[in-house]
Amino acid sequence: MIDKTMSFLIGELNSLLANRFQSNEDLAILSSLANPDGTLPPAIENKLVLSLINVEREPSATGSRLMRSVGEGLARVSPPLGLNLLVLATASFSSNYAEALKVLSHVMGFFQAKPSFNAQNSAAFPASMEKLSVELVNLSIHEINNVWSILGAKYMPSIAYKVRMLVVQENWIAERVSPFSTPAAEVKG
Repeated sequence: MIDKTMSFLIGELNSLLANRFQSNEDLAILSSLANPDGTLPPAIENKLVLSLINVEREPSATGSRLMRSVGEGLARVSPPLGLNLLVLATASFSSNYAEALKVLSHVMGFFQAKPSFNAQNSAAFPASMEKLSVELVNLSIHEINNVWSILGAKYMPSIAYKVRMLVVQENWIAERVSPFSTPAAEVKG
């Protein structure tokens, strides 16, 4: 699901940037910002780079569900796992700082105008998902320093976004439940 989410966002950003910059090539890519040896990947030059920098559990997705099994009876499955992704959008235009700022401005405007995505408002929205929302994250100077240190790259103009409620649900059976069972009596002591 993480890969589908990131690929979907890259597609949306490429559509936006192709219109704004009259470009036939993809201007947004999914990549890390540094190679393991600390060098810059050549593919990120003059690109908007989307990088996953953290995954966190969404606490509001709780509880278990019952669903019909193939045979008689019901089966209990684990609750869906709600995830939020912390994503960094970086303008990697080392030779043209003004262009980097222009690209970031378009990205900010896009997510401000369209903060949520679903099958009704996005033709390429993955069928296996319900909804995604994107919100700007305010990082302090200290947090920005930590992020760029962890990434192993020199700072470039960037914006952090939280992509909310990516739901992972595999529907693996946790236990079989008889449709005629009654709840166990509570014992008070």
